Formats: sequence, structure tokens, C-alpha cells
Amino acid sequence: MHFDSESSPGFAIGRVAYLIRSGMAAVLKSAGWPFSPEETQTLITLSDAGEPLSMNELASLMIRDPTTVKRQLDRLVEKKFVERSESSEDARIVLVGLTRRGEQKLQTVLPLLDDVRKSTLQGIAKSELEATQNVLRKMQKNLLAKSL
Repeated sequence: MHFDSESSPGFAIGRVAYLIRSGMAAVLKSAGWPFSPEETQTLITLSDAGEPLSMNELASLMIRDPTTVKRQLDRLVEKKFVERSESSEDARIVLVGLTRRGEQKLQTVLPLLDDVRKSTLQGIAKSELEATQNVLRKMQKNLLAKSL
């Protein structure tokens, strides 16, 4: 059986993800931002949550390995963008949340990342984008169901 990588959604998604990440990295670097796109995604995820999250919740939302997330958090804590705290319900659970500094600094780069998003979506109709997002959500759901 011949495997055609050009017709594989996984390969296409991987190429697009790589190009988006590269664009984000270039924009962040030129702005003097001290974090990688992945670390920035961690900050955005915490900001979107609006409250501190456990390490497992954060890793689950980001679909990342908890060990990888912990390494990223170590750097974000060191730079005082994120803080760790103990859960009031269970002392074994460590919560992580944005600091005021982290939220303020994040707001300065979000417009730059939005420009990358707009460039990425140039020439794509709203209906095409919605259809693509629906397909990607279904694929994600299918893949998560298989991994359980």
C-alpha cells in the first residue's frame, strides 16, 4: 500500500502548524518577547481560564504532556509571569495562574499574534474557516477517544 503524504490531513496540519509557529516565533522575537510560542500559549490558556488551574487541567487543555508543561511553567514562574499556589481543597494539588505582571505583559503581544492570525486567514471565507474548525474539532475528538 502506498501512503500519500500530500493527501494526509496530519501532514498538512503539521506543515501549517510549523509555519504558524515559525511566524509567531519571529514576531515574538522581534518584539523582544522572552518566551517561545509554546510558553506564550501557556500564558494565553491561563488567561482564557480566568482562574488558576491545576497542572493536570492545564496540560489537558493544552493537550500536552504534564512534564513539558511543568518545564514551561518553571521558566514562566522564574520570570514572574505565573505563580504557583496550593489548592485550598487539597494541599497535594498545585494551582498555577497568571500574575498581574504576566497578564499585563501578555496583553502587549496579543495584537501582534492577532496579526499573524489575520495573515494566516487571508483570503479564507468565514464559512470555510468555520467548516475547517468543525472538521478539526471532530478529528481531535476522534483521536482523543482512540487514546483513552
